[in-house]
Amino acid sequence: MSEPILNTKGGAMKKILVAGLLCLIFVPAVFARGKTDTDLKFEKVGVGIVVGDPLGITVKLWNSKETAFDGVLSIGNPRTFYLHADYLSHNYELLKDLAKDLKGGELIFYYGAGAYIATWSTSPFGLGARLPVGAEYISHPFDIYLELAPAFAITPAMGLGLYWGLGVRFDF
Repeated sequence: MSEPILNTKGGAMKKILVAGLLCLIFVPAVFARGKTDTDLKFEKVGVGIVVGDPLGITVKLWNSKETAFDGVLSIGNPRTFYLHADYLSHNYELLKDLAKDLKGGELIFYYGAGAYIATWSTSPFGLGARLPVGAEYISHPFDIYLELAPAFAITPAMGLGLYWGLGVRFDF
């Protein structure tokens, strides 16, 4: 994907990065904590790191055994800022035969949809849609996952891309 033409200078970029990080971590938790017992509440929160494209901090907020919100914040090359958020559904039956010999955990397949925003050193803004699919090994107190996410860039130029990541999250 090509980089946009405009440029953002340092002070504004720091504010964008801080705001993005705060939104990724605190906004879903605030909404979950404000609900009553009959409303949606997160059963588990995982925080960790992901390597690949993107390389960054990953957060997963489970709202049931089958569904979760997932996000990654990345700062550095090739983008100066990257943030994505996905809604994921989990299938515990698809990989059940592959995982029958695993002790103490579950191997699950997941899929979902989401969006990303990004900036580059030579441009201010990129926006696109993601369709992540992956496998996750869940074993308290950690999860390990491998994900592929075809993406459709809307700005700065329309195009297709592929994001991937191998990550680990520790559960709280």
